[in-house]
Amino acid sequence: MNSKSLNRIPLYRQARQQILERLCDGEWQVAESLPSEWELAEQLSVSQGTVRKALTELVADGVLYRQQGKGTFVAPGADDWAGMSMISPGLLSESPDRLQREFLGIARGNAPDDVSAALGLRRAAPVFRIRLLWRLRGQAVALDEVLLSAERFPALDSRWLRQLPGVWAVLQQHFGVRLRVATEQWRAVVLERDEAQLLAAVSGTPVLSHLRLAVDVNGAAVEWRQRLCLTDRLALTLQHSPA
Repeated sequence: MNSKSLNRIPLYRQARQQILERLCDGEWQVAESLPSEWELAEQLSVSQGTVRKALTELVADGVLYRQQGKGTFVAPGADDWAGMSMISPGLLSESPDRLQREFLGIARGNAPDDVSAALGLRRAAPVFRIRLLWRLRGQAVALDEVLLSAERFPALDSRWLRQLPGVWAVLQQHFGVRLRVATEQWRAVVLERDEAQLLAAVSGTPVLSHLRLAVDVNGAAVEWRQRLCLTDRLALTLQHSPA
Protein backbone atom coordinates (compact mmCIF):
# COMPACT_ATOMS: atom_id res chain seq x y z
CA MET A 1 0.00 0.00 0.00
CA ASN A 2 1.56 3.33 -1.05
CA SER A 3 1.47 6.56 0.94
CA LYS A 4 -1.23 8.11 -1.27
CA SER A 5 -3.64 5.23 -0.76
CA LEU A 6 -2.79 5.14 2.96
CA ASN A 7 -3.66 8.82 3.29
CA ARG A 8 -7.15 8.10 1.93
CA ILE A 9 -7.86 5.67 4.80
CA PRO A 10 -9.39 7.32 7.91
CA LEU A 11 -6.87 7.67 10.71
CA TYR A 12 -8.83 5.48 13.12
CA ARG A 13 -8.91 2.70 10.50
CA GLN A 14 -5.14 2.93 10.17
CA ALA A 15 -4.83 2.68 13.96
CA ARG A 16 -7.23 -0.28 13.96
CA GLN A 17 -5.11 -2.08 11.39
CA GLN A 18 -1.90 -1.47 13.32
CA ILE A 19 -3.47 -2.85 16.51
CA LEU A 20 -4.73 -5.89 14.58
CA GLU A 21 -1.28 -6.55 13.15
CA ARG A 22 0.22 -6.48 16.63
CA LEU A 23 -2.48 -8.87 17.85
CA CYS A 24 -1.75 -11.25 14.98
CA ASP A 25 1.95 -11.07 15.78
CA GLY A 26 1.14 -12.35 19.27
CA GLU A 27 2.06 -9.19 21.14
CA TRP A 28 -1.01 -9.63 23.38
CA GLN A 29 -2.51 -12.99 24.29
CA VAL A 30 -6.13 -13.97 24.97
CA ALA A 31 -7.49 -12.29 28.14
CA GLU A 32 -4.43 -10.02 28.33
CA SER A 33 -5.09 -6.29 28.69
CA LEU A 34 -3.95 -3.84 26.04
CA PRO A 35 -2.04 -0.69 27.00
CA SER A 36 -4.21 2.27 28.00
CA GLU A 37 -5.71 4.49 25.31
CA TRP A 38 -3.15 7.16 26.18
CA GLU A 39 -0.26 4.73 25.81
CA LEU A 40 -1.56 3.37 22.50
CA ALA A 41 -2.13 6.90 21.22
CA GLU A 42 1.48 7.76 21.99
CA GLN A 43 2.77 4.54 20.40
CA LEU A 44 0.71 5.06 17.23
CA SER A 45 1.24 8.85 17.08
CA VAL A 46 -2.50 9.59 17.01
CA SER A 47 -5.02 11.14 19.40
CA GLN A 48 -6.71 9.30 22.23
CA GLY A 49 -10.05 9.79 20.46
CA THR A 50 -8.69 8.07 17.36
CA VAL A 51 -7.50 5.10 19.44
CA ARG A 52 -10.84 4.91 21.26
CA LYS A 53 -12.72 4.76 17.95
CA ALA A 54 -10.39 2.02 16.67
CA LEU A 55 -10.81 -0.01 19.86
CA THR A 56 -14.58 0.44 19.83
CA GLU A 57 -14.73 -1.06 16.35
CA LEU A 58 -12.57 -4.00 17.38
CA VAL A 59 -14.83 -4.59 20.38
CA ALA A 60 -17.86 -4.58 18.05
CA ASP A 61 -16.08 -7.13 15.85
CA GLY A 62 -15.54 -9.41 18.85
CA VAL A 63 -11.75 -9.15 18.70
CA LEU A 64 -11.54 -7.27 22.01
CA TYR A 65 -13.77 -6.79 25.03
CA ARG A 66 -13.97 -4.12 27.72
CA GLN A 67 -14.31 -4.37 31.48
CA GLN A 68 -15.55 -1.26 33.20
CA GLY A 69 -12.76 0.35 35.19
CA LYS A 70 -10.21 -2.30 34.17
CA GLY A 71 -9.46 -1.73 30.50
CA THR A 72 -9.62 -3.45 27.13
CA PHE A 73 -8.73 -7.12 26.75
CA VAL A 74 -8.10 -9.64 23.95
CA ALA A 75 -11.22 -11.75 23.40
CA PRO A 76 -10.96 -15.50 22.86
CA GLY A 77 -11.56 -16.54 19.28
CA ALA A 78 -14.79 -18.35 18.43
CA ASP A 79 -14.62 -22.08 17.76
CA ASP A 80 -15.87 -23.91 14.67
CA TRP A 81 -19.44 -23.89 16.00
CA ALA A 82 -19.48 -20.09 16.48
CA GLY A 83 -21.95 -20.16 19.37
CA MET A 84 -24.07 -23.01 18.02
CA SER A 85 -24.69 -26.34 19.69
CA MET A 86 -26.91 -29.40 19.42
CA ILE A 87 -29.36 -29.92 22.26
CA SER A 88 -32.69 -31.64 22.96
CA PRO A 89 -35.57 -30.15 20.91
CA GLY A 90 -37.65 -27.70 22.88
CA LEU A 91 -35.30 -27.54 25.86
CA LEU A 92 -33.99 -24.05 25.15
CA SER A 93 -32.33 -23.67 28.55
CA GLU A 94 -30.48 -27.00 28.33
CA SER A 95 -26.73 -26.74 28.82
CA PRO A 96 -25.10 -28.25 25.71
CA ASP A 97 -22.65 -31.11 26.09
CA ARG A 98 -19.24 -30.71 24.50
CA LEU A 99 -18.97 -32.08 20.97
CA GLN A 100 -16.00 -34.27 20.09
CA ARG A 101 -14.25 -33.52 16.80
CA GLU A 102 -12.87 -36.20 14.50
CA PHE A 103 -10.57 -35.02 11.70
CA LEU A 104 -11.35 -37.09 8.61
CA GLY A 105 -8.88 -35.64 6.13
CA ILE A 106 -7.74 -32.80 3.90
CA ALA A 107 -7.40 -32.78 0.12
CA ARG A 108 -6.43 -30.21 -2.49
CA GLY A 109 -8.75 -29.56 -5.41
CA ASN A 110 -10.44 -26.88 -7.47
CA ALA A 111 -13.21 -24.68 -6.16
CA PRO A 112 -16.72 -25.23 -7.57
CA ASP A 113 -18.18 -22.13 -9.19
CA ASP A 114 -20.46 -21.28 -6.25
CA VAL A 115 -17.56 -21.54 -3.80
CA SER A 116 -15.29 -19.42 -6.02
CA ALA A 117 -17.97 -16.73 -6.12
CA ALA A 118 -18.58 -16.87 -2.37
CA LEU A 119 -14.88 -16.66 -1.49
CA GLY A 120 -14.04 -14.11 -4.17
CA LEU A 121 -11.66 -16.49 -5.96
CA ARG A 122 -11.05 -16.91 -9.66
CA ARG A 123 -12.87 -19.75 -11.35
CA ALA A 124 -11.55 -23.21 -10.41
CA ALA A 125 -9.00 -21.68 -8.02
CA PRO A 126 -7.10 -24.21 -5.85
CA VAL A 127 -8.73 -24.90 -2.50
CA PHE A 128 -8.23 -27.15 0.48
CA ARG A 129 -11.20 -29.37 1.25
CA ILE A 130 -11.37 -30.42 4.92
CA ARG A 131 -13.78 -32.93 6.42
CA LEU A 132 -14.67 -33.10 10.10
CA LEU A 133 -17.05 -35.42 11.95
CA TRP A 134 -18.67 -34.28 15.18
CA ARG A 135 -19.87 -36.66 17.89
CA LEU A 136 -22.05 -36.17 20.92
CA ARG A 137 -21.59 -38.76 23.67
CA GLY A 138 -19.94 -41.01 21.09
CA GLN A 139 -22.71 -40.76 18.49
CA ALA A 140 -22.07 -39.02 15.15
CA VAL A 141 -24.33 -35.96 14.89
CA ALA A 142 -22.81 -33.66 12.26
CA LEU A 143 -20.48 -33.73 9.26
CA ASP A 144 -18.55 -30.67 8.04
CA GLU A 145 -17.06 -29.90 4.66
CA VAL A 146 -14.79 -26.85 4.80
CA LEU A 147 -13.20 -25.10 1.82
CA LEU A 148 -10.31 -22.63 2.13
CA SER A 149 -8.15 -20.90 -0.46
CA ALA A 150 -4.97 -22.92 -1.00
CA GLU A 151 -3.24 -19.77 -2.26
CA ARG A 152 -3.98 -17.81 0.91
CA PHE A 153 -3.01 -20.70 3.22
CA PRO A 154 -0.37 -22.66 1.28
CA ALA A 155 1.35 -23.90 4.44
CA LEU A 156 -1.80 -25.45 5.93
CA ASP A 157 -0.70 -28.66 7.64
CA SER A 158 -2.88 -31.67 8.42
CA ARG A 159 -0.98 -32.13 11.70
CA TRP A 160 -2.39 -28.85 12.98
CA LEU A 161 -5.91 -30.00 12.14
CA ARG A 162 -5.35 -33.17 14.14
CA GLN A 163 -3.83 -31.40 17.13
CA LEU A 164 -6.00 -28.30 17.50
CA PRO A 165 -9.76 -28.26 18.26
CA GLY A 166 -10.87 -27.06 14.83
CA VAL A 167 -10.22 -25.11 11.64
CA TRP A 168 -10.79 -21.74 13.28
CA ALA A 169 -8.20 -22.50 15.96
CA VAL A 170 -5.66 -23.45 13.27
CA LEU A 171 -6.26 -20.26 11.28
CA GLN A 172 -5.94 -18.09 14.37
CA GLN A 173 -2.89 -19.79 15.88
CA HIS A 174 -0.85 -20.38 12.72
CA PHE A 175 -2.01 -17.57 10.39
CA GLY A 176 -3.25 -14.88 12.77
CA VAL A 177 -6.71 -14.96 11.14
CA ARG A 178 -9.80 -14.56 13.32
CA LEU A 179 -13.15 -15.45 11.77
CA ARG A 180 -16.79 -14.58 12.26
CA VAL A 181 -19.86 -15.86 10.45
CA ALA A 182 -21.15 -13.38 7.87
CA THR A 183 -23.90 -15.29 6.02
CA GLU A 184 -25.87 -18.45 6.82
CA GLN A 185 -28.46 -20.60 5.06
CA TRP A 186 -30.46 -23.59 6.28
CA ARG A 187 -32.39 -26.13 4.22
CA ALA A 188 -33.44 -29.76 4.26
CA VAL A 189 -31.39 -32.19 2.14
CA VAL A 190 -30.97 -35.95 1.95
CA LEU A 191 -27.75 -37.82 2.69
CA GLU A 192 -25.62 -39.24 -0.09
CA ARG A 193 -24.18 -42.72 0.43
CA ASP A 194 -20.72 -41.70 1.68
CA GLU A 195 -22.17 -39.04 3.99
CA ALA A 196 -24.63 -41.56 5.39
CA GLN A 197 -21.83 -44.04 6.11
CA LEU A 198 -19.84 -41.45 8.04
CA LEU A 199 -22.88 -40.43 10.07
CA ALA A 200 -23.96 -44.05 10.62
CA ALA A 201 -27.29 -43.27 8.99
CA VAL A 202 -29.34 -44.64 6.11
CA SER A 203 -28.68 -43.23 2.64
CA GLY A 204 -31.49 -40.83 1.72
CA THR A 205 -32.12 -39.81 5.34
CA PRO A 206 -33.31 -36.17 5.53
CA VAL A 207 -30.91 -33.90 7.40
CA LEU A 208 -30.47 -30.20 8.08
CA SER A 209 -27.86 -28.48 5.90
CA HIS A 210 -26.28 -25.42 7.50
CA LEU A 211 -24.32 -23.49 4.87
CA ARG A 212 -22.27 -20.53 5.99
CA LEU A 213 -19.60 -18.07 4.91
CA ALA A 214 -17.05 -16.76 7.41
CA VAL A 215 -14.99 -13.59 7.00
CA ASP A 216 -11.91 -12.17 8.70
CA VAL A 217 -11.81 -9.00 10.78
CA ASN A 218 -11.38 -6.94 7.61
CA GLY A 219 -14.51 -8.43 6.04
CA ALA A 220 -12.71 -10.60 3.47
CA ALA A 221 -14.35 -13.98 2.79
CA VAL A 222 -12.15 -16.80 4.09
CA GLU A 223 -14.11 -19.97 4.78
CA TRP A 224 -17.00 -21.78 3.05
CA ARG A 225 -18.53 -24.49 5.20
CA GLN A 226 -21.45 -26.88 4.88
CA ARG A 227 -22.54 -28.74 8.00
CA LEU A 228 -24.95 -31.66 7.75
CA CYS A 229 -26.79 -32.21 11.04
CA LEU A 230 -28.83 -35.19 12.17
CA THR A 231 -31.84 -33.51 13.75
CA ASP A 232 -34.19 -36.44 14.33
CA ARG A 233 -33.31 -36.40 18.04
CA LEU A 234 -31.39 -33.13 18.43
CA ALA A 235 -31.90 -29.50 17.45
CA LEU A 236 -29.25 -27.16 16.04
CA THR A 237 -29.34 -24.21 18.42
CA LEU A 238 -27.70 -20.77 18.51
CA GLN A 239 -26.79 -19.50 21.95
CA HIS A 240 -26.80 -15.69 21.87
CA SER A 241 -24.38 -13.80 24.07
CA PRO A 242 -25.91 -11.54 26.75
CA ALA A 243 -26.40 -7.97 25.60
